[in-house]
Amino acid sequence: MSFLSLSYFVFFPVVAAVYFLLPWRGRNVWLLGCSWFFYLCAGREYFLFLLATATLTYFAARALEKGKQKGLLVGMLGLFVGALFLFKYLNFGASLLTRALGAVGLDWAPVVPQLLLPAGISFYFFAAMGYLIDVYRGEQEAERSFVKCALFLSFFPYLLSGPIGRAGKLLPQFNSLHKFNYVNLREGLFRFLWGAFKKLVLADRLAVVVDTVFAAPESFGAIQVVAAACAFSVQIYCDFSAYSDMAVGSARVMGFTLTENFRTPYFARSIGEFWRRWHISLSTWFRDYLYIPLGGSRRGTGRKYVNLLIVFAVSGLWHGAALSFVVWGLLNGVYQVVGGLTEPLRAKVRAVLHLGEDSKVTVLWQMGCVFALATVAWVFFEAGSVGTGLAVLRNMVKPVLWDVGGLTAMGMGRKEFLVAGVGFLLMTGVDAWSQKTDPARRVAGAPRWVRWCVYLGLLMTVVIFGSYGTGYDAQSFIYGQF
Repeated sequence: MSFLSLSYFVFFPVVAAVYFLLPWRGRNVWLLGCSWFFYLCAGREYFLFLLATATLTYFAARALEKGKQKGLLVGMLGLFVGALFLFKYLNFGASLLTRALGAVGLDWAPVVPQLLLPAGISFYFFAAMGYLIDVYRGEQEAERSFVKCALFLSFFPYLLSGPIGRAGKLLPQFNSLHKFNYVNLREGLFRFLWGAFKKLVLADRLAVVVDTVFAAPESFGAIQVVAAACAFSVQIYCDFSAYSDMAVGSARVMGFTLTENFRTPYFARSIGEFWRRWHISLSTWFRDYLYIPLGGSRRGTGRKYVNLLIVFAVSGLWHGAALSFVVWGLLNGVYQVVGGLTEPLRAKVRAVLHLGEDSKVTVLWQMGCVFALATVAWVFFEAGSVGTGLAVLRNMVKPVLWDVGGLTAMGMGRKEFLVAGVGFLLMTGVDAWSQKTDPARRVAGAPRWVRWCVYLGLLMTVVIFGSYGTGYDAQSFIYGQF
């Protein structure tokens, strides 16, 4: 059941209405039942994995709280990581083994069974592992109620594609009485409509160009390939942040506050800052449960950079079972290492040019560099293989700047490009506005006629200019596959 499906437009109002009508003691049971129904819609065969995860996590947390049982924690983490490898990386591991054996002259390929990949498994496994680590460290009390523990792992707004839940923030909210609030409704409605705008008007429209050009980069000129790569940078931001907006908005209507997963990442002035603004729930997870335990920056500069590279290599692998994702992750790590090593030199250059640290020229230059570096890395994320990614990069610098066929050869006509351009400017304007304030809160507090103009304007824009209809797959959020 996608956020943008007719079934969700029926499901969510019923869930929210009944939630507020029920007595406090029955609300969490209702939400858990609805969340499990939501997950069953993704695939009945997946449900046993979610149920087993909730059950094991509940009892393991209770046991960990009674004593520092390091063996139990290691065993549970090993179970989750092993299950992830089995369902998500077995084919990838087998292909690497086949290549390694082939390199030494052995022609043998292991037979790998085709296993299903449960929807959202990476997200709720990471939530479960973080919760168990927090209990072991004494930073979080083990939840006494199975219903609340299971609801923490299963809460439908973030179940399939995040934000990754953190027990310290969410479990207390399940203990609170949430009363219906018009301000929450207004804020949630804006966030949901804004997410729908980014997904349907921008992300899915730009996907046409990206898919067309990346399928045969050699058929296009350098400018067209560069444009497609830039389009993917915008597409993946709009696609994933749209899901997060709709998740945050849905939860907000019922009074829950989820982690903000994006804070205008393309306004960042360094790759390090970019990752503090992009997929925040995952970035902070790796910071707290991998980077800091590895030593963080406490063991010298060299070790800090090694830890960064390890974290980003693992982050790349988390996103997909392919070397191209590892390359994408390592590139982001290398960017930060090089950025740290060259910072003194860049500061001297700015001083020679009499450019202030926060001058407009410096800020715009740094933002442009971040977008360019991120775009190069995103090429490998989208390409599917290292070879295809390198082919795309080669075609960015070939002598032919523009191949025949015009704009329509890239999959869209001029009107489509115009809609995408106007939509991009609107999104950039709202992102710039959100640097200073919370647009959802400002709209919710505006006069009634302003609110309704915004709501109806977004709704009509999505209805008129959204990319949907015959052949449209409402389930196709990019991060839904991770």
